[in-house]
Amino acid sequence: MRKAVTIGDLAHARTRAFQERVRAALSVIEQATTIGKIGVSYSGGKDSTCTLDLVRRLCPDAPSAFFDSGCEYPGTYEMVRRYEATVIKPQMSLLEMCRYGGYWGYLKPEDPRAEFDFFGFLVAEPSERFVEMYDLGVIAMGLRGQESSGRRASARKRGELYQIKATGIWHLCPLAKWRTEDVWAYIASRDLPYNPAYDKMAAIGIPRDRWRVAMLLGLTTPGLEERYAWLRQVEPHIFYQLAAEFPKILEFT
Repeated sequence: MRKAVTIGDLAHARTRAFQERVRAALSVIEQATTIGKIGVSYSGGKDSTCTLDLVRRLCPDAPSAFFDSGCEYPGTYEMVRRYEATVIKPQMSLLEMCRYGGYWGYLKPEDPRAEFDFFGFLVAEPSERFVEMYDLGVIAMGLRGQESSGRRASARKRGELYQIKATGIWHLCPLAKWRTEDVWAYIASRDLPYNPAYDKMAAIGIPRDRWRVAMLLGLTTPGLEERYAWLRQVEPHIFYQLAAEFPKILEFT
């Protein structure tokens, strides 16, 4: 099976530009340590894996937490165990919300008019619990500006370390200016265990810049065609299990 990490990644890791990015990331993390205790929001993907390793180089005991949607790649749960992330379950899982409201063609909803704040349930509220559990002042995340125009704009406006006024918590994004090749170079240079879903994506020829490890039921229209078409190839058993309950995902393959 083709591996996600390549010889080219090790070559990139030796470049001066990459090494400067790593130094800059460690510098902003060091700055964050003067604000308060750092915790890492861990998704099981490549970016948060790099972020967790960078933070723990300076703060070996930094806690990490995985907000479990209940609908993830099997390899994601492997990474959560390997990196000893605390699992925080939302009040309702993604599957429970989709069943309750009849999303994705579920046939027996309890309330077909129900609307959910998915971000609130799956990210915001678990994040608040993470902060309280560990008395955190800073949450580190693997967000990169390259991933979307919104994140690029946020990185330009806020930088890599900024405070959320509503909560007082600081957000730390040491990879904000990193590119995909930097992430894989870091994983290669540090010999970090990474999500096996990436090897499966590489093996079936998915372009590297399209590799995504995230919740398996999409919430927004952009990218759904790719998400489900590739899920069907990467994890066919899981895809058809989901399609049996949520048949509308078949429209995107």
